[in-house]
Amino acid sequence: MSPLHDSTIFIVGGDRGLGLLVARRLVELGAQRIGLIGRDVEQGEIAAKGLFESASGIWALSGAGNLSSNEDACRVVTELVASLGDADILIDCLPGDNAVTDVVLQSMHALGNGTVVNVGGTLESDSGGVRVRSVALDEDLVVANEVLDRLRHN
Repeated sequence: MSPLHDSTIFIVGGDRGLGLLVARRLVELGAQRIGLIGRDVEQGEIAAKGLFESASGIWALSGAGNLSSNEDACRVVTELVASLGDADILIDCLPGDNAVTDVVLQSMHALGNGTVVNVGGTLESDSGGVRVRSVALDEDLVVANEVLDRLRHN
């Protein structure tokens, strides 16, 4: 995995709660390009603005839509990719019905690299340069630290 400061990171559910906590921790560790993906446009804009203001040199953008819709997922990912570049890391903090992970995984497989961390997931794999890791659900801070730990060891 490339260093965090040189990675483009997309966080599904990054506009609030655990996802936003993970985003803040990533910024503290030097991440500079973060795309927050959620369902609420206004909440996403507020979260992205807060991240942007928290550190110099950071690009934080948000995308919102019906995350179970493949069409909306493609639109949101395309918008973020146009501004931030292809995702090197995807952190999915909204387990369940979510088409964004599939869209980003397809892109990662086409590019031959990437890391996905599924919060609350159970699947782990390494295929075609793409690593999929899972972190069990727990208290937000515990999960945030586990996500960062999984990224460090890949």
